[in-house]
Amino acid sequence: MAQHGIPTREAKPRGLLALTLGLLTLFCWTESSAIAAVSDPGGTPEKTEIVLAYPQASGVFTPLFVASEAGLFKKYGLNVKLQQLNPQLSVQAVISGSADMSVAAGDLVNASLQGAHIKLVGSSMSQLVFQLFSAKEITNVQQLKGKMLAGSTPRSVLEIATREALKKQGLNPESDIKFIYVQSVPAILTALVSGKAVAGALSAPTTSRAREAGLNMLVDIAKANIPGLPLAYGVTEKYLKENPNTIYAFLKGIAEGVARTKSDPAAAKRAIANFTKTDDAKVIDDTYDFYAPYWITSLALSPEQFQTWFSYLDEKEYPLAKKAAPKDFYDNSFVESLERSGFFQRIGQAR
Repeated sequence: MAQHGIPTREAKPRGLLALTLGLLTLFCWTESSAIAAVSDPGGTPEKTEIVLAYPQASGVFTPLFVASEAGLFKKYGLNVKLQQLNPQLSVQAVISGSADMSVAAGDLVNASLQGAHIKLVGSSMSQLVFQLFSAKEITNVQQLKGKMLAGSTPRSVLEIATREALKKQGLNPESDIKFIYVQSVPAILTALVSGKAVAGALSAPTTSRAREAGLNMLVDIAKANIPGLPLAYGVTEKYLKENPNTIYAFLKGIAEGVARTKSDPAAAKRAIANFTKTDDAKVIDDTYDFYAPYWITSLALSPEQFQTWFSYLDEKEYPLAKKAAPKDFYDNSFVESLERSGFFQRIGQAR
């Protein structure tokens, strides 16, 4: 029998147990508070149905296709409809409101230079990824001097990539070569095969067909690491202010799309097959391999990407380009918030 007021040996373990439970409760509360403190930014999307315009079924957009097919946008409360429009029409659609977002980065920047209020909020590729192919008789870049090259349209991303690559090889694109414009990448290949031009930059999957035709790959432009705007996700400033949670949700979905594309090549190749409407396994493999090293993991934009673009714009058509400040054309605050929260690390894409 215990004396009154003196704890028994049986009472001590009970007190210890209570203390342990109390400390455990405090630890769990602290831990849950810490988790909440770094929870992903962005709440319920203001708009759950959005339209995203993209120019063509190119492998460069594979993370977008993967995110769509794998339900990664739906995971964050969005139903994203992908609508194929040429770059100029996609910009018009964003400005008019018939599309919420466009990936036509260069054209979006051009529209901003002409008075449209547009911001780019993220990008899944930050450099120019093309290969320069030539006719069979052309075996080195110096042989292009004085010759005709094929491009898609004047001052397009593809032409900028071609000119920058030639500069790095010692040619002056302004005086050493001439361009004909044939509107599309497949048409550039046709121009090379038919003899209308001796060289032109191509992207996958057209690169596979160029090899099949016996053309020579002169320069792997991607390896030159030229910053540019092959794609970026742009919205109007009004849309950005009114729908911040929608933008967060989209960026989370596309970030997971990049992660899934890089970690699950089989899923990525299925998406490439579906969107490019091809069942040629070699073309699909080549397309994936062509772009895989260059999908970026942070979605952040850099000033250098814009500076390359500005340097090729016609001063008469875009008089503001010469003095334009890159920071006025993009908003990294969303991806920076996701970075600080640890979101990219949690989905397996630390910088």
